[in-house]
Amino acid sequence: MELRIDFSNRKTIVGIIALVCVIAIIAYLPSLLITINPQTCIVNGVCEHEQRLNLLIDFVPVFILGGIAIGAVLFFFMSSKLEDKQKEIKKITETIVQFLNKDEKTIVQKIFENNGKVFQSDISRIEGIGKLKSHRILQKLSDRRVIEIEKYGKTNIVKLPKNIQEALIPKK
Repeated sequence: MELRIDFSNRKTIVGIIALVCVIAIIAYLPSLLITINPQTCIVNGVCEHEQRLNLLIDFVPVFILGGIAIGAVLFFFMSSKLEDKQKEIKKITETIVQFLNKDEKTIVQKIFENNGKVFQSDISRIEGIGKLKSHRILQKLSDRRVIEIEKYGKTNIVKLPKNIQEALIPKK
C-alpha cells in the first residue's frame, strides 16, 4: 500500500500545516513548563517577576503556532462549506442558463446586475429589446418561474424568485 499526498488540494495543505503546528507546540511546551513556577528569587540577582516576564516572552511562539493551527483548522472546515456552496451555485446557474435564449439571458443578466430586482421599464430600455418584446420575454420567464413579476403602481418590478435569489446573489 502506497501513501500518496496530493499537494494541489487545499485541504491537504491545511491539514499538514495544522499537524506541524500541533507537533511544534507539543515539542516546545515541556521546556516551558519547567520554568513556569519559580518559588523564590534566584540568588544570581534575577527575581521571580523577571522569570515570569521571560516566561511570557517564551510563550509568544506557542501562541503564534496555536493561532496558526486554529486558523488552519477553521479554514479547513469553512473552505469545504464554501466549496460546496460554490458548486451548488454553479450547478443552479448552469441549469438556468441552459434553458434561456439570447434575449432571455440578457434580461436575466440585467436582473442579476441590479441585485435581483429591476423595473420592467428598465428592461424595455435594453438595446434590441423594446416594450412588446420585453413583455413577451418576461411572460415566458414568468411562466417558467425563472422570474416573478410584481405590480408596482403603473409599472412592474421584475425580480428573481426567493430560492434563486438566495442561491445566486450574495448577501451584503
